[in-house]
Parts: sequence; structure tokens; C-alpha cells
Amino acid sequence: MTLAELRSHKTAAHIVPLAVYMGLMLLGGLPGLEWKHPSAPWWRQQPQQWIYPLQTAVCLGLVAFWWRQYSFRPLSAKAWLWGSVGGVVGIALWILPAWWHSRTGQTIEWLGVVDRSEPGFNPDIFPGGSSAWWTSVVLRFLRMTVAVAIIEELFWRGFLWRHFAAGEGRWDALPVGVKNFRAIALTSVLMMVAHHPSDYVACLLWSLIVSAVAVATRSLGACVLMHAVSNFLLGLYIMATKQWGLW
Repeated sequence: MTLAELRSHKTAAHIVPLAVYMGLMLLGGLPGLEWKHPSAPWWRQQPQQWIYPLQTAVCLGLVAFWWRQYSFRPLSAKAWLWGSVGGVVGIALWILPAWWHSRTGQTIEWLGVVDRSEPGFNPDIFPGGSSAWWTSVVLRFLRMTVAVAIIEELFWRGFLWRHFAAGEGRWDALPVGVKNFRAIALTSVLMMVAHHPSDYVACLLWSLIVSAVAVATRSLGACVLMHAVSNFLLGLYIMATKQWGLW
């Protein structure tokens, strides 16, 4: 396959960015890389501090490479409204279990009402307010609000939904948000199991909300907007509460 043929491959354009993203996550599991010791350099204490920016750069580069294969169009007022409101409502439901645990100490594991302050991506590995700390925070927000929002929606709503709805036909012949209950159910369930078990219920509800946004707007951009709004608000909540286990 030539470079020009690869660039025009619509299926690859929707799948490869997320596949590469997931593949780069495996770097953190390399034997001997992570070293939780005070004398260890930052890049070994928290490999996410360099793996996440690498993911962002590589995956956004892939999106740019395949940009012409995507069905993005200018957002209408309706798409802005649905995406924004959906993002706020969706992340409120996502955060609710962790918030409830922090207020009551109650634990309901299947609902995700558990302690989420366990170690995770923590910019406080660097001195607070330093340039390294701010770089860590800004790059983390760039990853979750831009890179993740785009590549996940390209795969889940842009490709997989239409693939399930198309059956034996061509998935790219269908519009984004085509109403198909089988596609909505399968996409939502698969997205749920791709997340942390503590987030299963929240993710399922969130997926159903973004499905409603997709059907109502027929806009992939509205889905990306909802994802970005949700992730941005989640990041603010995490920074305020230091519940690092939420990301």
C-alpha cells in the first residue's frame, strides 16, 4: 500500500489513532520502567508524565494525516447546545459516585462509590507552581480534552456505531448518528468495558447520553464537543479534589 493509498483509507483513519493510543499505553508496563522510589527520576516514578504527551503528539499527528477522511463540519447552534449540555450532565453523573464516597465514606463497588484518591497521574510530583508542574498540567488537559475527545469519538461514534448499523453494507455510506438501537447498545457496552470497572455504570450512562447527542445532531463534532467538555470539567474536579484515581 502506498502512502497515498493509506491516506485515503477511511477505515484506518478511524481505527488507527485509537489503536496507537492504546498501544502506547503499554509502554508504562515495560518491566523495570516504573520505579516508585524517592530517589528515582520523575520519568521513572511516573512514566505517564512522558507517555501521555507522547500519545498526544503521535495521535494528533495521525488525525492530521487523515483529516480529509473525517466527517467533521461546522457546528450548528443545536450541536453546540447538545454537546455542551450533554458534556455537563454526563460528567456530573460520572463524578457523582466518587463525590458521594468522599462525602459519606460509603462504599458501593458496583456503582463506583469507592475511594478514587489512589495513586494516578499526579502533577504534584513536581514542585507546585513550577514550570514543570504547569507543563504537566497543561499537557494532561491537552491530552484529555483534545486528543482523547477526538480519537475516541472517531472510533466509537464515527466508525464502530456506523459499522454495527451497516450490517453487510458499507459503514461509511451511513451518516453519523444514524438511529439504530443495536449500534447504540453495542457501542455503549463496549465503551463501558474499555474503562475501569469502577466507572462501568457511569460510562454506560455517559455513552447513552452521547448517543442521544449523536442522534439529535447527526454531528460527530457535537460528540467531540461533549467529550471535551466532560473531560475538561473532570480535570478541574480532579485538580480541586486531588482524586487522582479518576484519571
